[in-house]
Parts: sequence; structure tokens; C-alpha cells
Amino acid sequence: AQLLPHRAIYELAARPGNGFGSSGSVRGVLTYEISDGCDGWSVNQKAGIDLSPPEGDSVRFEWSQATWEAKDSTAYRYVIKEGQAGGEATQRRGELRYGKPGAEGTLTTELPGRSESRVPSALLPVQHTKSLIEHAAAGDPIFYASIFDATVDERPVEISASIGPASAGWATRGGKFAPLENVKSRHVDFAFFVDDLPDGTPDFEQSIQLYDNGVIGEVNFEFAGLQVEGTLRKLEMLEPQGCE
Repeated sequence: AQLLPHRAIYELAARPGNGFGSSGSVRGVLTYEISDGCDGWSVNQKAGIDLSPPEGDSVRFEWSQATWEAKDSTAYRYVIKEGQAGGEATQRRGELRYGKPGAEGTLTTELPGRSESRVPSALLPVQHTKSLIEHAAAGDPIFYASIFDATVDERPVEISASIGPASAGWATRGGKFAPLENVKSRHVDFAFFVDDLPDGTPDFEQSIQLYDNGVIGEVNFEFAGLQVEGTLRKLEMLEPQGCE
């Protein structure tokens, strides 16, 4: 799969009918950027959500994630920050290295504390996206994988992806974008398994509309017990950085 380096901005809002109250509101912005370097992918995500309940004060939640992933999938560096605006944010920073594909890796963390541990073989985030698109193109309805991205825990997370049929004419809620014209896309439902619950249910779920070039047309996820939808509002292409 050939991924398109880009910067996408999504408007976040509560999905209709999710029980937040007639006078409550959920508003936010999510920015996603993926850059193509010489030997790796750089991904930067930043989001802020304002929750305004029917009664009481509004609360703003913010999080950001900056990562670099080697194209040969042997290294992954990350910095993650999250918390309430005006409060103390939690931070995680570390680096995962695999000696060779299929082998265990070594995770070295700097925040919240210095440590070193072994991590089972797993796909890295961009590698997972590329593999997902390839399985979708092959007509596979389900793609199951173990992925390490450090967003949930310092260990791999099992993800099941249910892939819908391809569509060449799907339009985003935010309108038309030239780089997406005539590009096939598919609805994908993700189930994330973190704690191996006894009844086999996922810890959380997410859905996206994924284009074959890696752009996400829309995203739906749960946050603070609320169903949130992200609508693509702006899409900017980025030039590959190349090799010096």
C-alpha cells in the first residue's frame, strides 16, 4: 500500500442521540499528520475536546502523540501527553527496538520512569495501516493483528478489524477533497482487546472510513462514556522529505 503524506483536521462532536442531554455539548478538534522521511514515518496527532454538561462547568481534555517508525519496522519512538487543561498532564516517552522481524523487542522508557522490558513481536502503527489496506484490497473481511503503539499500555494490544466493501464514490460529511477523488474507501470497525475480559468483549471500539491511500475520511470513537464523531474538514498534502 502506498500511503499519502498529509495533514488532516477533523471537527469533533457528540454523535446524535448518545444521551448527553439536550443542552449539553461536545466540541473539539483533532489534527493528524503523517510525513514520509527517508527511512521512517513521522506521525503527529493532537486533540482537544470540550465537554459542556447540561449542568456544571465545562471541562477541556487535551492529548498529543508524536512518533517515529522505521520503515523496516525495527524501531519505534514515541512521546505521549494527555490530561485536563490547566492540570498536570501525564507523559510517556520511550523507544522500542526489534532486532529482526518476528523476534522479541526491547522497550526502553524514559517517562513516567526509566525502565527496560521485553516486548513480543507486534506490528507498529503505520505498518498496521499498510497491512490493513493490503488485506482489504485482497478482499479479506477480517484482519486480526497485535499492535504496539504505547497509547494504551507498554505492551501490544490485540485488534480485530472488520472490513466493509470498497466504495469509489463515498463522500465525507465535510465535502469533497481533490486528493480523495476516485480513490476507493472502506468502512472499518475496530475492536481493541487489552485486558482479555472473560466474556470476550472488547475493551473499546472505534470505526473509520479508510481510503486506500491511508487518509481517514471520518472517525467515530468513545470518549468519557460518550460517542464522538470526527468529520474531516481540511486535508493538506505534504511533500516527502526524501534522503539527503
